[in-house]
This record gives sequence, C-alpha cells and structure tokens, in this order.
Amino acid sequence: MHTMTEELVSQRTRKLREQARQSRCRRRVRALRRADRMERKAERRLIEAWRRAAELRAAAGLADY
Repeated sequence: MHTMTEELVSQRTRKLREQARQSRCRRRVRALRRADRMERKAERRLIEAWRRAAELRAAAGLADY
C-alpha cells in the first residue's frame, strides 16, 4: 500500500505530466495559428503582386501578354 507521501508524489507526477501534455497542445495550437496567419499574409501579398503586375501590363499596353 502507498504511504501518504508516495500518494502525494504520485498525484503530483500525474498533475505535472498532464500540465506538460496541455502545454504541448497549446504550443501546437499557437504554432498552427501562426502558420495560418503567415499563409494568409503570403496569399494577400501574392494577390497584390498579381494585381500590380496586371496594372503595369495594362499601363504598358501589354494587357494580352
């Protein structure tokens, strides 16, 4: 049978493991959100580049290019 100290250590260990697991999950969620933001920003920049290229072609008379 576990002594009171062993039981407390066991509970503390379980609690620390659970906290570590939750921390890993939170880090993964933050990393995913950061990646999503970066992807959206890259998409906006690409769309803006296409728009600007189209404007420049039109201004240069190369709209059919």
